[in-house]
Amino acid sequence: MAKEGEKTPFWLYVIEDPMLLLFMGVTIYAVFYLLWGVMELSNLPPIPEDLKKSILGR
Repeated sequence: MAKEGEKTPFWLYVIEDPMLLLFMGVTIYAVFYLLWGVMELSNLPPIPEDLKKSILGR
């Protein structure tokens, strides 16, 4: 703990608050999972034109 008169570091607040730890754990996991999904989608090849036409019926 910080001594009297000293400013308490931010990491101490995080370590001592279980709900904040839970929130940060879920949020960090969700952000990385979302980024991973976006990276996977960006690596997909484009849909061929004839397949697009057959799906859309044009």
